[in-house]
Amino acid sequence: MTPRGSVGIIGGGLLGLTTAYRLACEGVHVAVYESSAELGGLAGSVDLGGKRVDRYYHVVLPTDDRVRGLAEELGLGDRFRFRHTGVGFYQSGRLTSMSSLGELLTFPGLRPVDRLRLGAFVASCQVKGSYEDLERTPLEDWLRRTAGKRLWENLWRPLLDSKFDGRYDDLPATYLWARTRRMSKTRDRSSREVMGTIEGGYQVLVDALADAIRARGGEVHLNTPVRFVASSRGRALGVVLDTGLRTHDWVVTTQLRPNLVAMPGDLKAALGPDPCRYLGVVCLVMRVRNSISPYYSINITDRRIPLTTVVETTHVVDPERVGGTLLYIPKYVNPDSAELERSSAEIRRDYLRQAQTIFPALKQEDVIAAQVARARVAEPVHVLGGEREPELCVAPGLAVASSAHVYPDLVNGQAVIKIADRLAGELSERLPAQGVEAVRAA
Repeated sequence: MTPRGSVGIIGGGLLGLTTAYRLACEGVHVAVYESSAELGGLAGSVDLGGKRVDRYYHVVLPTDDRVRGLAEELGLGDRFRFRHTGVGFYQSGRLTSMSSLGELLTFPGLRPVDRLRLGAFVASCQVKGSYEDLERTPLEDWLRRTAGKRLWENLWRPLLDSKFDGRYDDLPATYLWARTRRMSKTRDRSSREVMGTIEGGYQVLVDALADAIRARGGEVHLNTPVRFVASSRGRALGVVLDTGLRTHDWVVTTQLRPNLVAMPGDLKAALGPDPCRYLGVVCLVMRVRNSISPYYSINITDRRIPLTTVVETTHVVDPERVGGTLLYIPKYVNPDSAELERSSAEIRRDYLRQAQTIFPALKQEDVIAAQVARARVAEPVHVLGGEREPELCVAPGLAVASSAHVYPDLVNGQAVIKIADRLAGELSERLPAQGVEAVRAA
Protein backbone atom coordinates (compact mmCIF):
# COMPACT_ATOMS: atom_id res chain seq x y z
CA MET A 1 0.00 0.00 0.00
CA THR A 2 1.32 3.45 -0.90
CA PRO A 3 1.92 5.58 2.21
CA ARG A 4 -0.31 8.63 2.62
CA GLY A 5 2.78 10.80 2.98
CA SER A 6 6.03 11.10 4.85
CA VAL A 7 6.76 12.76 8.19
CA GLY A 8 10.20 13.17 9.72
CA ILE A 9 10.21 13.61 13.49
CA ILE A 10 13.17 15.05 15.38
CA GLY A 11 13.36 13.59 18.88
CA GLY A 12 12.75 10.08 20.19
CA GLY A 13 11.02 10.99 23.44
CA LEU A 14 7.48 10.19 24.48
CA LEU A 15 6.00 13.03 22.43
CA GLY A 16 7.83 12.23 19.21
CA LEU A 17 7.24 8.49 19.41
CA THR A 18 3.55 8.80 20.29
CA THR A 19 3.05 11.19 17.37
CA ALA A 20 4.90 8.80 15.05
CA TYR A 21 2.86 5.83 16.27
CA ARG A 22 -0.46 7.61 15.73
CA LEU A 23 0.54 8.64 12.23
CA ALA A 24 1.85 5.17 11.37
CA CYS A 25 -1.53 3.75 12.40
CA GLU A 26 -3.07 6.16 9.84
CA GLY A 27 -0.90 4.78 7.03
CA VAL A 28 1.66 7.58 7.08
CA HIS A 29 5.33 6.75 6.61
CA VAL A 30 7.26 8.11 9.59
CA ALA A 31 10.95 8.42 10.38
CA VAL A 32 12.08 9.29 13.91
CA TYR A 33 15.56 10.78 14.33
CA GLU A 34 17.12 10.55 17.80
CA SER A 35 20.59 11.97 18.33
CA SER A 36 21.45 9.84 21.37
CA ALA A 37 22.00 6.10 21.66
CA GLU A 38 18.73 5.52 23.57
CA LEU A 39 15.11 6.53 23.24
CA GLY A 40 13.05 8.25 25.89
CA GLY A 41 14.71 11.60 26.53
CA LEU A 42 13.83 12.91 30.00
CA ALA A 43 11.38 10.00 30.36
CA GLY A 44 14.07 7.41 29.64
CA SER A 45 15.99 5.13 31.95
CA VAL A 46 19.60 4.68 33.02
CA ASP A 47 21.71 1.90 34.45
CA LEU A 48 22.22 2.42 38.18
CA GLY A 49 24.56 -0.18 39.55
CA GLY A 50 23.24 -2.93 37.28
CA LYS A 51 19.55 -2.00 37.54
CA ARG A 52 17.56 -0.01 34.98
CA VAL A 53 15.75 2.87 36.67
CA ASP A 54 14.06 6.10 35.55
CA ARG A 55 16.58 8.84 34.87
CA TYR A 56 14.22 11.26 36.64
CA TYR A 57 11.23 10.45 38.83
CA HIS A 58 7.81 10.02 37.20
CA VAL A 59 4.40 9.07 38.47
CA VAL A 60 1.14 7.89 36.89
CA LEU A 61 -2.22 8.79 38.42
CA PRO A 62 -5.24 6.47 38.26
CA THR A 63 -7.00 9.19 36.23
CA ASP A 64 -4.27 9.36 33.56
CA ASP A 65 -6.52 7.82 30.93
CA ARG A 66 -4.33 8.74 27.96
CA VAL A 67 -1.28 7.03 29.45
CA ARG A 68 -3.25 3.94 30.40
CA GLY A 69 -5.13 3.85 27.09
CA LEU A 70 -1.93 4.05 25.03
CA ALA A 71 -0.35 1.33 27.16
CA GLU A 72 -3.43 -0.84 26.62
CA GLU A 73 -3.14 -0.42 22.84
CA LEU A 74 0.47 -1.59 23.03
CA GLY A 75 -0.29 -4.64 25.18
CA LEU A 76 0.96 -3.08 28.42
CA GLY A 77 -2.36 -2.58 30.14
CA ASP A 78 -1.45 -5.00 32.94
CA ARG A 79 1.86 -3.27 33.73
CA PHE A 80 0.51 -0.60 36.07
CA ARG A 81 1.12 -0.69 39.81
CA PHE A 82 -0.85 1.64 42.11
CA ARG A 83 -0.28 2.11 45.83
CA HIS A 84 -1.41 4.33 48.66
CA THR A 85 1.20 7.01 49.25
CA GLY A 86 1.67 10.05 51.43
CA VAL A 87 3.16 13.51 51.23
CA GLY A 88 5.33 15.09 53.89
CA PHE A 89 6.59 18.56 54.73
CA TYR A 90 9.93 19.51 56.16
CA GLN A 91 9.25 22.74 57.97
CA SER A 92 11.18 24.53 60.73
CA GLY A 93 13.49 21.58 61.20
CA ARG A 94 10.81 18.93 61.58
CA LEU A 95 9.17 16.41 59.29
CA THR A 96 5.39 16.14 59.34
CA SER A 97 2.65 14.57 57.25
CA MET A 98 0.07 16.32 55.10
CA SER A 99 -1.53 13.30 53.48
CA SER A 100 -5.18 13.90 54.37
CA LEU A 101 -7.65 16.71 54.99
CA GLY A 102 -7.43 16.02 58.71
CA GLU A 103 -3.66 16.44 58.70
CA LEU A 104 -4.01 19.62 56.67
CA LEU A 105 -6.32 21.06 59.34
CA THR A 106 -3.89 20.15 62.14
CA PHE A 107 -0.70 21.11 60.31
CA PRO A 108 1.90 22.35 62.83
CA GLY A 109 3.45 25.79 62.61
CA LEU A 110 0.25 27.42 61.39
CA ARG A 111 -2.44 29.20 63.33
CA PRO A 112 -5.91 27.61 63.32
CA VAL A 113 -7.26 30.38 61.07
CA ASP A 114 -4.43 29.78 58.56
CA ARG A 115 -5.15 26.05 58.49
CA LEU A 116 -8.77 26.81 57.69
CA ARG A 117 -7.74 29.25 54.98
CA LEU A 118 -5.41 26.63 53.52
CA GLY A 119 -8.22 24.06 53.44
CA ALA A 120 -10.56 26.59 51.84
CA PHE A 121 -7.93 27.49 49.25
CA VAL A 122 -7.41 23.84 48.22
CA ALA A 123 -11.17 23.27 48.03
CA SER A 124 -11.70 26.39 45.92
CA CYS A 125 -9.09 25.23 43.39
CA GLN A 126 -10.81 21.86 43.10
CA VAL A 127 -14.23 23.35 42.31
CA LYS A 128 -12.98 26.15 40.04
CA GLY A 129 -13.24 24.76 36.52
CA SER A 130 -12.08 27.73 34.44
CA TYR A 131 -8.76 29.55 34.55
CA GLU A 132 -9.06 32.47 32.13
CA ASP A 133 -9.10 35.05 34.91
CA LEU A 134 -6.11 33.42 36.62
CA GLU A 135 -3.70 33.50 33.67
CA ARG A 136 -3.63 37.30 33.85
CA THR A 137 -3.17 37.32 37.64
CA PRO A 138 0.31 37.20 39.24
CA LEU A 139 0.61 34.10 41.40
CA GLU A 140 1.96 35.95 44.42
CA ASP A 141 -0.86 38.50 44.35
CA TRP A 142 -3.46 35.73 44.11
CA LEU A 143 -1.97 33.72 46.98
CA ARG A 144 -1.62 36.73 49.26
CA ARG A 145 -5.22 37.72 48.58
CA THR A 146 -6.83 34.30 48.87
CA ALA A 147 -4.65 32.56 51.46
CA GLY A 148 -3.28 35.45 53.47
CA LYS A 149 0.11 36.92 54.31
CA ARG A 150 1.15 34.32 56.91
CA LEU A 151 0.48 31.38 54.59
CA TRP A 152 2.41 33.19 51.87
CA GLU A 153 5.43 33.73 54.10
CA ASN A 154 5.41 30.35 55.87
CA LEU A 155 4.28 28.01 53.10
CA TRP A 156 3.86 29.26 49.54
CA ARG A 157 6.88 31.55 49.23
CA PRO A 158 9.46 28.93 50.37
CA LEU A 159 7.82 26.25 48.21
CA LEU A 160 7.97 28.45 45.13
CA ASP A 161 11.52 29.44 46.00
CA SER A 162 12.57 25.78 46.08
CA LYS A 163 10.85 24.91 42.82
CA PHE A 164 11.76 27.98 40.75
CA ASP A 165 15.23 28.78 42.09
CA GLY A 166 14.02 32.01 43.64
CA ARG A 167 12.36 33.36 40.51
CA TYR A 168 8.57 33.26 40.74
CA ASP A 169 7.50 36.88 40.31
CA ASP A 170 6.48 36.31 36.67
CA LEU A 171 4.25 33.26 37.25
CA PRO A 172 0.51 33.34 36.53
CA ALA A 173 -1.92 32.02 39.13
CA THR A 174 -2.76 29.11 36.82
CA TYR A 175 0.41 27.33 37.95
CA LEU A 176 -0.78 26.50 41.46
CA TRP A 177 -4.41 26.12 40.38
CA ALA A 178 -3.42 23.39 37.91
CA ARG A 179 -1.12 21.66 40.39
CA THR A 180 -3.74 21.61 43.12
CA ARG A 181 -6.37 20.19 40.79
CA ARG A 182 -4.07 17.46 39.47
CA MET A 183 -2.97 16.36 42.92
CA SER A 184 -6.59 16.26 44.11
CA LYS A 185 -7.07 13.45 41.59
CA THR A 186 -4.72 11.25 43.61
CA ARG A 187 -7.34 10.81 46.36
CA ASP A 188 -9.48 7.68 46.56
CA ARG A 189 -12.86 7.43 48.26
CA SER A 190 -11.21 7.16 51.64
CA SER A 191 -9.34 10.45 50.90
CA ARG A 192 -6.04 8.58 50.83
CA GLU A 193 -3.51 9.45 48.14
CA VAL A 194 -3.01 6.87 45.36
CA MET A 195 -0.15 7.02 42.86
CA GLY A 196 1.35 4.53 40.49
CA THR A 197 3.91 3.60 37.89
CA ILE A 198 4.34 1.52 34.76
CA GLU A 199 6.40 -1.49 35.77
CA GLY A 200 9.73 -0.86 34.14
CA GLY A 201 9.08 2.88 33.90
CA TYR A 202 8.12 5.00 30.91
CA GLN A 203 11.03 3.35 29.08
CA VAL A 204 8.83 0.25 28.65
CA LEU A 205 6.15 2.37 26.97
CA VAL A 206 8.74 4.18 24.83
CA ASP A 207 10.30 0.91 23.63
CA ALA A 208 6.88 -0.55 22.83
CA LEU A 209 6.04 2.54 20.76
CA ALA A 210 9.26 2.13 18.78
CA ASP A 211 8.49 -1.55 18.10
CA ALA A 212 4.96 -0.69 16.98
CA ILE A 213 6.25 2.03 14.63
CA ARG A 214 8.71 -0.34 12.99
CA ALA A 215 6.04 -3.02 12.71
CA ARG A 216 3.95 -0.57 10.66
CA GLY A 217 6.79 0.22 8.27
CA GLY A 218 8.15 3.25 10.09
CA GLU A 219 11.77 4.03 10.89
CA VAL A 220 13.36 4.78 14.26
CA HIS A 221 16.97 5.93 14.00
CA LEU A 222 19.31 6.16 16.99
CA ASN A 223 22.62 8.03 17.02
CA THR A 224 21.25 10.14 14.18
CA PRO A 225 21.43 13.87 14.88
CA VAL A 226 19.61 16.22 12.55
CA ARG A 227 22.02 18.97 11.55
CA PHE A 228 19.64 21.23 9.67
CA VAL A 229 16.03 21.57 8.54
CA ALA A 230 16.08 22.23 4.80
CA SER A 231 13.60 24.57 3.16
CA SER A 232 12.73 26.31 -0.09
CA ARG A 233 10.60 29.43 -0.42
CA GLY A 234 9.43 29.20 3.17
CA ARG A 235 8.50 25.52 3.06
CA ALA A 236 10.32 22.80 4.99
CA LEU A 237 11.48 20.07 2.64
CA GLY A 238 13.20 17.62 4.97
CA VAL A 239 16.12 17.09 7.31
CA VAL A 240 19.84 17.17 6.70
CA LEU A 241 21.73 14.31 8.35
CA ASP A 242 25.43 13.50 8.29
CA THR A 243 24.57 11.30 5.30
CA GLY A 244 22.73 14.03 3.42
CA LEU A 245 19.19 15.31 2.82
CA ARG A 246 16.10 13.22 3.51
CA THR A 247 12.88 14.73 2.15
CA HIS A 248 9.54 14.64 3.97
CA ASP A 249 6.12 16.16 3.46
CA TRP A 250 6.30 17.43 7.04
CA VAL A 251 9.12 17.86 9.50
CA VAL A 252 8.25 17.81 13.20
CA THR A 253 10.63 18.90 15.91
CA THR A 254 9.82 17.97 19.50
CA GLN A 255 12.73 19.90 20.98
CA LEU A 256 12.29 22.76 23.40
CA ARG A 257 13.11 26.09 21.78
CA PRO A 258 16.61 26.55 23.28
CA ASN A 259 17.56 23.14 21.84
CA LEU A 260 16.11 23.51 18.35
CA VAL A 261 18.21 22.31 15.46
CA ALA A 262 19.41 24.86 12.92
CA MET A 263 16.82 26.26 10.54
CA PRO A 264 16.99 28.73 7.66
CA GLY A 265 15.85 32.25 8.39
CA ASP A 266 12.45 31.91 6.72
CA LEU A 267 11.47 29.01 8.99
CA LYS A 268 13.03 30.53 12.11
CA ALA A 269 11.05 33.72 11.57
CA ALA A 270 7.82 31.71 11.46
CA LEU A 271 8.40 30.52 15.02
CA GLY A 272 7.99 33.97 16.53
CA PRO A 273 9.23 34.89 20.01
CA ASP A 274 9.59 32.17 22.62
CA PRO A 275 6.68 32.50 25.10
CA CYS A 276 8.48 30.59 27.85
CA ARG A 277 11.50 30.67 30.04
CA TYR A 278 13.01 27.42 31.30
CA LEU A 279 14.21 25.53 34.33
CA GLY A 280 17.16 23.19 34.48
CA VAL A 281 17.53 20.35 36.95
CA VAL A 282 20.28 18.61 38.88
CA CYS A 283 19.20 15.32 40.42
CA LEU A 284 21.00 12.78 42.59
CA VAL A 285 19.45 9.34 42.15
CA MET A 286 20.42 6.58 44.56
CA ARG A 287 19.70 2.97 45.33
CA VAL A 288 19.90 2.44 49.10
CA ARG A 289 19.34 -0.64 51.24
CA ASN A 290 16.34 0.47 53.30
CA SER A 291 13.38 2.83 53.10
CA ILE A 292 14.16 6.13 54.78
CA SER A 293 10.90 8.05 54.29
CA PRO A 294 7.26 7.22 55.07
CA TYR A 295 6.27 9.47 52.16
CA TYR A 296 6.48 9.29 48.39
CA SER A 297 7.65 12.90 48.35
CA ILE A 298 8.27 15.77 50.71
CA ASN A 299 7.87 19.51 50.27
CA ILE A 300 10.73 21.50 51.75
CA THR A 301 9.74 24.83 53.26
CA ASP A 302 12.78 25.03 55.53
CA ARG A 303 15.12 26.86 53.15
CA ARG A 304 18.16 25.92 55.16
CA ILE A 305 17.84 22.79 52.99
CA PRO A 306 18.51 24.12 49.44
CA LEU A 307 16.81 21.19 47.67
CA THR A 308 13.47 21.01 45.87
CA THR A 309 12.24 17.71 47.27
CA VAL A 310 13.20 14.16 48.23
CA VAL A 311 11.23 11.45 46.41
CA GLU A 312 11.21 7.79 47.41
CA THR A 313 9.69 6.23 44.32
CA THR A 314 9.72 2.70 45.72
CA HIS A 315 6.50 3.58 47.48
CA VAL A 316 5.04 2.78 44.04
CA VAL A 317 7.93 1.10 42.18
CA ASP A 318 8.56 -2.53 43.19
CA PRO A 319 11.70 -2.47 45.40
CA GLU A 320 12.67 -5.98 44.28
CA ARG A 321 12.76 -4.87 40.64
CA VAL A 322 15.21 -2.05 41.34
CA GLY A 323 17.19 -3.88 44.00
CA GLY A 324 16.49 -1.67 47.01
CA THR A 325 14.97 1.70 47.82
CA LEU A 326 15.08 4.24 45.02
CA LEU A 327 15.63 7.87 46.01
CA TYR A 328 15.62 11.01 43.87
CA ILE A 329 17.03 14.21 45.35
CA PRO A 330 16.54 17.02 42.80
CA LYS A 331 17.19 20.71 42.72
CA TYR A 332 15.52 22.79 40.00
CA VAL A 333 17.67 25.68 38.86
CA ASN A 334 17.77 28.48 36.35
CA PRO A 335 19.67 27.50 33.16
CA ASP A 336 22.55 29.83 34.01
CA SER A 337 22.98 28.41 37.53
CA ALA A 338 26.47 27.48 38.66
CA GLU A 339 24.90 24.35 40.14
CA LEU A 340 24.89 22.80 36.68
CA GLU A 341 28.69 23.15 36.50
CA ARG A 342 29.53 21.44 39.81
CA SER A 343 31.24 18.06 39.69
CA SER A 344 29.11 14.98 40.18
CA ALA A 345 31.23 13.95 43.18
CA GLU A 346 30.60 17.29 44.89
CA ILE A 347 26.86 17.10 44.20
CA ARG A 348 26.68 13.56 45.56
CA ARG A 349 28.33 14.59 48.81
CA ASP A 350 26.34 17.78 49.22
CA TYR A 351 22.86 16.46 48.32
CA LEU A 352 23.35 13.35 50.45
CA ARG A 353 24.34 15.51 53.41
CA GLN A 354 21.29 17.71 52.96
CA ALA A 355 18.99 14.69 52.73
CA GLN A 356 20.56 13.23 55.88
CA THR A 357 19.52 16.36 57.77
CA ILE A 358 15.91 15.50 56.96
CA PHE A 359 16.33 11.73 57.26
CA PRO A 360 19.06 10.86 59.80
CA ALA A 361 18.48 7.15 59.09
CA LEU A 362 20.07 7.64 55.65
CA LYS A 363 23.65 6.42 56.02
CA GLN A 364 26.51 6.56 53.52
CA GLU A 365 27.22 2.86 54.02
CA ASP A 366 23.66 2.01 52.94
CA VAL A 367 24.11 3.56 49.49
CA ILE A 368 24.34 0.76 46.91
CA ALA A 369 24.75 2.97 43.85
CA ALA A 370 24.41 6.66 43.03
CA GLN A 371 24.75 8.97 40.06
CA VAL A 372 23.90 12.52 39.06
CA ALA A 373 21.59 13.42 36.20
CA ARG A 374 21.34 16.97 34.96
CA ALA A 375 19.72 18.96 32.18
CA ARG A 376 20.23 22.66 31.50
CA VAL A 377 16.82 22.91 29.82
CA ALA A 378 14.32 20.53 31.39
CA GLU A 379 11.00 22.25 32.01
CA PRO A 380 9.21 25.17 30.33
CA VAL A 381 7.81 27.94 32.52
CA HIS A 382 4.81 29.83 31.17
CA VAL A 383 5.03 33.45 32.26
CA LEU A 384 2.55 36.27 32.60
CA GLY A 385 1.65 37.73 29.23
CA GLY A 386 3.08 34.82 27.22
CA GLU A 387 1.28 33.06 24.40
CA ARG A 388 -0.68 30.20 25.94
CA GLU A 389 -1.37 27.81 23.07
CA PRO A 390 1.16 28.40 20.30
CA GLU A 391 0.45 26.90 16.91
CA LEU A 392 1.77 23.43 16.20
CA CYS A 393 2.02 23.80 12.42
CA VAL A 394 4.03 27.00 12.24
CA ALA A 395 5.02 27.03 8.55
CA PRO A 396 4.31 24.96 5.44
CA GLY A 397 5.82 21.55 6.07
CA LEU A 398 7.06 22.41 9.59
CA ALA A 399 5.48 21.55 12.95
CA VAL A 400 6.94 22.45 16.34
CA ALA A 401 5.62 20.59 19.39
CA SER A 402 7.16 20.18 22.80
CA SER A 403 6.30 20.18 26.48
CA ALA A 404 6.08 23.98 26.13
CA HIS A 405 2.69 23.38 24.49
CA VAL A 406 1.39 21.90 27.76
CA TYR A 407 -0.79 24.57 29.38
CA PRO A 408 -2.37 25.09 31.85
CA ASP A 409 -1.64 21.50 32.87
CA LEU A 410 1.64 20.55 34.45
CA VAL A 411 4.16 18.67 32.34
CA ASN A 412 3.60 14.93 32.77
CA GLY A 413 3.04 11.86 30.63
CA GLN A 414 -0.70 12.44 30.42
CA ALA A 415 -0.29 16.00 29.15
CA VAL A 416 2.49 15.11 26.69
CA ILE A 417 0.42 12.34 25.10
CA LYS A 418 -2.46 14.80 24.75
CA ILE A 419 -0.21 17.12 22.73
CA ALA A 420 0.98 14.18 20.60
CA ASP A 421 -2.60 13.14 19.85
CA ARG A 422 -3.49 16.71 18.87
CA LEU A 423 -0.42 17.04 16.63
CA ALA A 424 -1.02 13.71 14.91
CA GLY A 425 -4.60 14.72 14.22
CA GLU A 426 -3.59 18.04 12.67
CA LEU A 427 -0.89 16.46 10.52
CA SER A 428 -3.20 13.69 9.35
CA GLU A 429 -5.64 16.31 8.06
CA ARG A 430 -2.90 18.25 6.25
CA LEU A 431 -0.96 15.42 4.64
CA PRO A 432 -1.35 15.07 0.87
CA ALA A 433 -2.77 11.80 -0.39
CA GLN A 434 -0.04 11.45 -3.03
CA GLY A 435 2.97 11.67 -0.70
CA VAL A 436 6.36 13.33 -0.79
CA GLU A 437 7.28 12.66 -4.40
CA ALA A 438 4.45 14.80 -5.67
CA VAL A 439 5.43 17.63 -3.33
CA ARG A 440 9.04 17.44 -4.45
CA ALA A 441 8.03 17.51 -8.09
CA ALA A 442 5.85 20.55 -7.47
